[in-house]
Amino acid sequence: MNLPEFSVRRRIAITMLILIITLFGLVSYSGLGLDLLPDLEFPFVSVVTTYEGVGSEEIETLITKPIEEAVSTVEGIKEVSSVTVEGISSVYCEFQWGTNLDFAAQDVREKISWIEDFLPEDADNPMVLKFDVSDMPILEYGVIGMENTRRLREYIDDVIKPRLERLEGIASVFIFGGKEREIQILVDPQKLKNTGTSLDQVIAGIKAGNLNLSGGHVESWKKEYLIRTRGYYDDVEQVRSTIISVSREGRPVKISDVADVQDSFKETRGFERTNARPSVIIAVMKQSGVNTLQAADRVKGELAEIEKIMPGDVSLHLILDQGKVIRRSISSTGANALIGGIIAMGVIFIFLRAVRPTITIALAIPLSVVTTFIGMKAMGYTFNIMTLGGIALGVGLLVDNAVVVIENTFRHLEEGSPRHEAAVIGASEVGLAITASTLTTVAVFLPMSLSESIAGKLARPLSLTVCISLLASLFIAVTIIPAIAATIFKKERGVYERIEAGGWTGRMRTMYARMLEKAVSRRRLTLGAAFALFAAAIVCTPFLGTEFMPKQDIPLAVVDITLPEGMVLSETDHIARQVEDIFLKRPEVITCGSMVGITVDAKYAAAQGQTAAGVNKARIFARFTEKEDRDKSSEQIVEEIRLQLPVLQDVEYLFEDLSGALFGTGGKPVEVHIYGSDLARLDEIGSEAMQKISSVSGLTDIDKSLKKSKPELHVRVDRQKAAKMGLSVAQVAATIETAMLGKVVSRFHDAGEEYDMRVRFQEAYRSTIEDLEKVSVSSPLGFSVPLSQVASLEESVGPITINRKDQNRVVTISGSIVGRDMGSVTREVEEAMRGIRMPEGYFFEMGGTFEDMQTSFRELGKAFIVAVILIYMVMAAQFESLSQPFIVMFTLPLAYIGVVFGLLVTGKALSVPAFMGLIILMGIVVNNGIVMIDYINNLRRNGMERSRAVIEGATVRLRPILITSITTMAGMLPMALSTSEGSEMRSPMAVSVAFGLLFAMALTLFVIPCVYSSIDSLSSKIRKKAGRIVIGEE
Repeated sequence: MNLPEFSVRRRIAITMLILIITLFGLVSYSGLGLDLLPDLEFPFVSVVTTYEGVGSEEIETLITKPIEEAVSTVEGIKEVSSVTVEGISSVYCEFQWGTNLDFAAQDVREKISWIEDFLPEDADNPMVLKFDVSDMPILEYGVIGMENTRRLREYIDDVIKPRLERLEGIASVFIFGGKEREIQILVDPQKLKNTGTSLDQVIAGIKAGNLNLSGGHVESWKKEYLIRTRGYYDDVEQVRSTIISVSREGRPVKISDVADVQDSFKETRGFERTNARPSVIIAVMKQSGVNTLQAADRVKGELAEIEKIMPGDVSLHLILDQGKVIRRSISSTGANALIGGIIAMGVIFIFLRAVRPTITIALAIPLSVVTTFIGMKAMGYTFNIMTLGGIALGVGLLVDNAVVVIENTFRHLEEGSPRHEAAVIGASEVGLAITASTLTTVAVFLPMSLSESIAGKLARPLSLTVCISLLASLFIAVTIIPAIAATIFKKERGVYERIEAGGWTGRMRTMYARMLEKAVSRRRLTLGAAFALFAAAIVCTPFLGTEFMPKQDIPLAVVDITLPEGMVLSETDHIARQVEDIFLKRPEVITCGSMVGITVDAKYAAAQGQTAAGVNKARIFARFTEKEDRDKSSEQIVEEIRLQLPVLQDVEYLFEDLSGALFGTGGKPVEVHIYGSDLARLDEIGSEAMQKISSVSGLTDIDKSLKKSKPELHVRVDRQKAAKMGLSVAQVAATIETAMLGKVVSRFHDAGEEYDMRVRFQEAYRSTIEDLEKVSVSSPLGFSVPLSQVASLEESVGPITINRKDQNRVVTISGSIVGRDMGSVTREVEEAMRGIRMPEGYFFEMGGTFEDMQTSFRELGKAFIVAVILIYMVMAAQFESLSQPFIVMFTLPLAYIGVVFGLLVTGKALSVPAFMGLIILMGIVVNNGIVMIDYINNLRRNGMERSRAVIEGATVRLRPILITSITTMAGMLPMALSTSEGSEMRSPMAVSVAFGLLFAMALTLFVIPCVYSSIDSLSSKIRKKAGRIVIGEE
């Protein structure tokens, strides 16, 4: 008893099976989360080491090179690069995709532990950090209001931050901007001199007066008491009244006698604005593995409650909302799948013109999708644009098996078979064919899912989702469909004949049979025409253009502004305000925020692959209205804004590639890495390269990693003079640091919170070079010495950024692309670079996103070859023939014709999604050939002559071929034509499949019968010739 027969006889059991699948599917559905992309673990580990006050070249020698040499031996490492700036060494380790980052990070720590004893003692211990998408904010708000940002920051710190951080799934809330409270002891050096007091005495006095020390314990009346001396500062007046020394006249000297103590705030080296108003920015991070949408919804719900009690002048302005992007992308993808399914059902009804068979086929879609939910839950997948894209992709495919079974069952009914018998025979006859066609489709997905590139990581959830749904549809086609057919189908004798003979499908079959007879009789001409079309597609391929991932229309723009090194914060702010005004005048801009100057912790920025900010830098970010609410794409808006930016000498504007950041690509779309040993020579070559490639059309935001140096004043201590005064270099440096920069010497307590206490000179005594020269250094011998007596000042340039890659110095020229494809722009850039004569030992290579594209294309190319081999093996097993699979595989080049035509017509480049669509197409287009050849073979086994069997077999299978092909194309149509959020990622894949299937369907109907006839005729001649040879030998 086979499956169809069992299903027809045990219909109650099959009904229970349906209910069980539905129940488990719905339970699984309720537990599936929502995310924008699959859970991608980007294979990057960073090692950050700080060595304050030391130049980049010295850090490169003492820290960066030893760490690079150590980590380069870690197993699975792909590339080691580094960025060294003043005070910070950042080494970035890129591993192969699929590497377990927990183990990799542990290996990196172990390698570094071997060399830690050889690193400078004064340097901080190296920090090993994994790159985690969870470290990126899921929500960002600009908060404005209150009379000053210090009170605003305190309100956020005291009210908003604690309430958000206690929410489930929230890791932390970062606060940027606003003035932070600080107790400042502003020393008057003239008063120090008059009272005979030194800076060291001020610092020592504060430390001695601000203590909280344990003093052991005592016992009394059977109780033990801990002894603690609590003398910390909790009132500014206590600081002022602290005695720090005794004057020459024997009078106690208080801090208030030599300094002005202020309850103030930290020095402003940067600030934030939202919509041109001073603001504080809050960034919310979720915990790793937590559902982004649910976490974002919890935060927004809590903020809605906080707003009810928020002071009236405080308001929140949304800057970034990952949850909203996810919800809109998922919603549009789900809508595409639903619309595609409805269109597919409409197509089936048009062909069958019968309600009951159409409804029976329609049941295959929800049952297969519900089964898919069970598999997704078991594998830990979420609803994202890839898994839902797989479901949308599979909607048209899910009905194919059911269509073939129903069509065959319907035909047997009309031929007079009883209903139960027609259901069993209808499914059994085509069971092997639909199993083979399903396995050929599954075969193309498996190689893609096994790839360890980013393309493979993205394809895996899509592939496995489609595989589960297809296998479920096969099981449904041979079990549930026969059971339903045996229950509800009616035997309406003559209907089939009337449809076939008098209906439009009958006329179409008759016309097709006539055309096919002519095509087969002139098969050389037919095959020649097909070959000419394929050759034309090959010729047109270079005109497609190539890109890694299609650009997403993200409703956000980010521009980095860089002024020449040494420019003051006020000048940076002036230009930033001009750019803000340009953004705010745009009707598409909802919120515009800015971060001017040093607003991000240097270590955090270095760990994220960014260099530390400076007072000469600013970042402007703007949130646009949603895609359907504006007439222009975000890229068009950015290009219009770019043309309006003020043109100023040596001021750079660089727009971030947010689309590339979405997929974790390693850099800009175009990067040229120039290797060499001498930084000055590299700088010259880099400048020449920038000039050469600037003429390439479509290349914008050209930047060079090697920046101009910052002006500095170097203090050269005369060691002999200093020694005579009883001073060391360290004492001189410490005094300068305290006087000019300030030194945090203790902590001030207030209402359970602690704040820094900073000692420094008053501003009037630390503003000019002359003030620096007058700084007095206290000698242990009991007197003070002006700095000018023991040191000299020299103007110089500060440390530069040193980039390294694969343990070689490198300067990187990078750029973004607008209006052109990546492949053609990169080729022109590479050609321009070849025109530069480089000294011996200097060379260049292309990198950036282009490198990611090449890697992904190579991996997908391997998957393509493996898929074709698997398809051949499945068909060879199906036909029990080594030659007949080649007949069906002639559909593959026919499909490629459609792919090229479709991408050209729609103006899309060959990208990773389009390439994935091409591979998927290979497994779909052979199905038509399998169904046709299988039936032709059956007719010949029953004694029909070859030429008649070819015409009859192709004609009988015309309708199921048309139905399955058109329903698959119809299911793809909404996804191919969609312009909604996230459609840029799905559309190229759908275009490849839909157009490829269209051309393959049209050409398969004629080419496959011609190829079958030709190969069979050739085989017969070979067999006859071989027979004659054998007879002659006898």
